[in-house]
Amino acid sequence: MATPRSRVDVVTLANPRPGTVVGLARGSRLCLRLRTGPALGPSRWHLAAQPGNLVLLAHAESELSFLVFDGAPATLRLERRHLRSDVVSEVCEVRIEVGEDELAAAGRRSA
Repeated sequence: MATPRSRVDVVTLANPRPGTVVGLARGSRLCLRLRTGPALGPSRWHLAAQPGNLVLLAHAESELSFLVFDGAPATLRLERRHLRSDVVSEVCEVRIEVGEDELAAAGRRSA
């Protein structure tokens, strides 16, 4: 018999390296905190590719939050673009794997 979850698991990745793989449980939340600041110049992070099993809950200048649903492994792609020319200056791809609660609840990560 499955026990109901009394809280939502949140996995937070701060400045994920390209190629990071994260294991998540369905019903959990993924929070990405991306680097910003004057050293990066006039640019912003944009969501370029979003797996269908991630629902965007919030998108701030340097933070994105998603609700995770069951689905096949997929890649979340973020691009840092210059404000005036829309030129992509950096790309970060994070591989999302949704698994069983027990395996994914810890937010398995590798890069």
